[in-house]
Formats: sequence, C-alpha cells, structure tokens
Amino acid sequence: MINKRTILLSVATFALLATGCSQTTNTAIKSSSETKGIKAAASESTKPTAVATQKASDGSFTLPNAKSGMCYGKVIIPAKYKTVTEKIIATPKSEKITIIPAEYKVVKEKVIDTPATTKIVTVPATYKTETKTITVSPASVEWKTGLHPEARIVPESLLASAKASGVDLDHAKAGTCFYEFYAPPQYKTVTEKVLETPASERIISEPPVLKTTTKKILVTPERTKLVTVPAVYKTVTEKIQVAPAKKVWKETKCEDKDCSVEEMMCLVEIPAQYKTVTKQVLVKPETTKTIKIPAVYKTVPVNEVVKPASTKTVKVPPTYKTVSKTKKVSDAKYVWSDSLMEKPGMQRTTSVICKVEVPAVTKTITQQVLVKPATTKTVKIPATYKMVEVTKLVKPEQTKKTVIPATYKTVSKQVKISDQEVKWMPVLCKSSMTVETISKIQKALTKAGFPTPVTGVLDEATKKSVEAYQKKRGLIVSGLSMDTLKDLGVF
Repeated sequence: MINKRTILLSVATFALLATGCSQTTNTAIKSSSETKGIKAAASESTKPTAVATQKASDGSFTLPNAKSGMCYGKVIIPAKYKTVTEKIIATPKSEKITIIPAEYKVVKEKVIDTPATTKIVTVPATYKTETKTITVSPASVEWKTGLHPEARIVPESLLASAKASGVDLDHAKAGTCFYEFYAPPQYKTVTEKVLETPASERIISEPPVLKTTTKKILVTPERTKLVTVPAVYKTVTEKIQVAPAKKVWKETKCEDKDCSVEEMMCLVEIPAQYKTVTKQVLVKPETTKTIKIPAVYKTVPVNEVVKPASTKTVKVPPTYKTVSKTKKVSDAKYVWSDSLMEKPGMQRTTSVICKVEVPAVTKTITQQVLVKPATTKTVKIPATYKMVEVTKLVKPEQTKKTVIPATYKTVSKQVKISDQEVKWMPVLCKSSMTVETISKIQKALTKAGFPTPVTGVLDEATKKSVEAYQKKRGLIVSGLSMDTLKDLGVF
C-alpha cells in the first residue's frame, strides 16, 4: 500500500536568476515579497504537476512549460500494489479407477497335436541306352605356312598382301602353295647444273656535297604576359556576437540544514557574449594587366646542300655449279607366285602360304535317352489329437471408477494498481522559507493532528510531520510541495 512503500525523492528547486534563485543564506528577504512569491507559487500549483525533463550535453536541464519564479521537485513514485485473496484449486477433480480381476477355471480339452497334411512323393523317370556317331569338328580349309602337319596358320595380314598382289585365294585348289618374291627399288646417278647464287643488284651510295653559311633564326617568338596587380586592403575593428543570450537550468547542492531538499536547480539567464575582432577590408580588388614581350633571334652557322646525296645500281650476274644426285627409277614391289623358279631382278622371301584341306573329326558315343519323365503324386497324412488342460475365462476383468472431488485453498497475492512514474511538482522555494511561513506550516500540521514544535525552522521534526501528513492524506511524498501546502490551508 502507498503508506507502506519507500518513496524515492529527488527535489530540484528552479527559479530565474532575476528572482534570486541562487541567493545565499545571508540575504535578507522581506516578508511582503516572500508572501507575494508564495501566492504566485500557489496559483501555479493548479497547473499539471508532471513536467518532462531533459538533460542537455552541457549539463543543463530543460523543463518545458516551467514558469519563472517557480520551484519544482522531481518525485519518483513507485508502482502501487494491493493485496488480494484468491481461491485456487489445490488438487483438481479426478477419478480413481479400481481394477476387478478376471475369474478363470481349468478344464480338459481335446486339441490337435499335428494337423492333417499332404505329402508329395516323386516317381522317378525311366531311360534307355543308345549308341550314335557325332561330328566333333566339321571339315574345313585353312591357309598354313606349309603342307606338313606342324605348319602354322598364316596371319590375315599375309593373306591380305597376297590377295593385293593378284592371288585368287578363294578359287585356289587345296594343296597349292604360293611363294613371295621381293624386287628392291631401282636408282641411277645423274649430274645436274644448279643455281648457286641468283642474279641481283647492288646499290652504291654517293654522299652529298655541302658548304657552310650563317643564318638568323627565331629563338622565342613575340608574346604577351599577364601581370597581377595586387588588391588594396585597410584594417578595421568590429564587435561580433560569440554566443546568443539563453536560459539554462543549473544544478546546485544545498548544504544548509534548513533546506527543504538537498538537490537544487535554477533557471539562469545567461547574457549574450561579444568580442572585438580586427579584420582586413578590401578597398580595391586585385586586377591584371597585359605586357608585350618582343621576339628574340640569334645567328647560327648552317650547312647548305650544294649537291644532295645519291645512289647508283650495279647489276650482279648469277653463278651456277654442277652436282651429282641419285634418282629413283622404280619403286620396291612384292610378287606372289605358285612356282619356286627364280625371277630376274627379284629374290624370294621366307613367306609361304599353302591351302590345306582339314577333314571332319567324328566320334561314337553311348548315351541315356529319356523314355518317361519323372512325375509326382500326393499322399494324405491324417491329423493326430491329444487331451490338454486349458484355463477358460469365466468372468472378464472389470474397472470401477470413483470420482474424487477437487480441493481448494485461499492465497494472498500482490496486484499492481499503477506503474512507477516520475513527476516534476511545484515546491516551496528556499527564498520563500521564512520564519513566518515555516511557523504557519508547523501550526497547520499541529492543527491537523500532527503535533509539531513551532520553531520557524524546517527541522527534522517538521519534515517527519509533513511526510506523515502526506501519507495519511494520500498525497505524494514530495517535501513542501504546493499541493501539500494548499491541502493544509496555508495558501
């Protein structure tokens, strides 16, 4: 509840510098002026008490809608709670399930030991023995390297060479052989006149004929140059504004024991700042003018051509030489023949191809021939039985549900009524805390039921009475706020 919380209070006092916010304790303040300031503050207490605050980068504070001559305190109001009781379920409503076991009895019963089945029996096949002649390899024709039994099979490349030379392999008779003859290429030596160096031309150069003379040449042509005429200045002095006039909130500390609060803030008017500066003022701007620079010449020796360089062409005849070289008369060739007779200009190679007839190969075999294939037949096997003891269900398992009612309990809990907030509230300024004003507040507190000695000083007893009054009246604990003074009837 509000009267049980710890209230965090930070009060700042604000006033314009002109109204004496930062006055010292030695300054005497007239009673009439104090009363006038208090009334002005009381009239302002009817304004909204929540004022936004913002701290600038220079440490000053800004309070929108703040009034000159008024003082404000920053109050942190904690969140409000209340205690409520609530009936909650301790144990929810439930059901208890009781299982009633099943009932059984033992009886004798005839059961199948082995079920009736069928059996498949195989009837074997019947065979008979037969004798016959079969061909192991058929008759064929092969090309071999000879007619003797150890001769090897001729490779396909050799057969292709013989066929390319005109041998009719397909119509050759079995037992025929063909022999390969080789004729090397034929060459002859001849002499020939060949060109050693071709006809050409040689160019001969003749140098020029010169004579030395002098000549005037231009070194730099006539031109113009742009010259700068500097500007003319004069020195003048001028007073300029460095910073404009402004109002800022300045934070101070009140160390007097009779302060309403320790943290104080004043709205101070800072006048504009000026400084005198010296500067150069342009009298005549910078200009330019054009200057003509004449051309520059010099005399130099030069060579003049009397007769230019020239060339003449001389013809160089070709040269020849006689060389000997070998010239091919005929290419190498291979010839196949079915005769071993020597052939002029050719020699026999080791390659021979012979057409050999290979007879068929047969053999006599004895084998079993199927007369009747194997079959199957089905034989029935009857079932067998036996007597066994079995347990039979007399009464099945059952369940019984019992309802268990819910139980409840009462609990207390804290419920938030409002969130924590920060407010700036009008308070009594230090300049208004005169003996007469503090005495009136002390008397009003005593009259309201909070006995307070009338000392005219804001002492600890007065501060405690103010806090107790604010808690009992439901006011915000905020020191000597204008709302509290109005509620006491002081203003």
